[in-house]
Amino acid sequence: MQSYRSIIATRKIWPVFYLILLISSVISSHAHAAPLLRCLVSYADSTTIVESSPTQILYSVESVDIGERFNFKAIMFGDDNSIEYIKLYAYFQSRHKDILIHQATYLPPFTPSITPLKLTPLNHLYAGGVERELQYQCTLQGVQQ
Repeated sequence: MQSYRSIIATRKIWPVFYLILLISSVISSHAHAAPLLRCLVSYADSTTIVESSPTQILYSVESVDIGERFNFKAIMFGDDNSIEYIKLYAYFQSRHKDILIHQATYLPPFTPSITPLKLTPLNHLYAGGVERELQYQCTLQGVQQ
């Protein structure tokens, strides 16, 4: 039979144990967050956030309209555990069709990080008759080893 002191000590340990278990599960869930590609795309005086998660279906990723002058598409091909490549596309919207003005490919290894890390520099793209400027910069986070 347990003594009075061992029962009190046991009752004090369980809340601490549950607190440690809760904290470790929160940390674990953040450590295994899915990769996220986030691009800040600017044209004129507005900035659009374009986010991309890993995909195995390339044609499911749609381009994002930027100020009715450009389209921007960010593709992260792979799954939550392994990114095979990242491709970024910028198109100028002409009267007749969209014209590809920029395509960039990023290959592994990608630096593992829970916090956002800079993937691209600040890019300046110019297109059209009056050389309209599109700027973008992308970060990558949630990559596992």
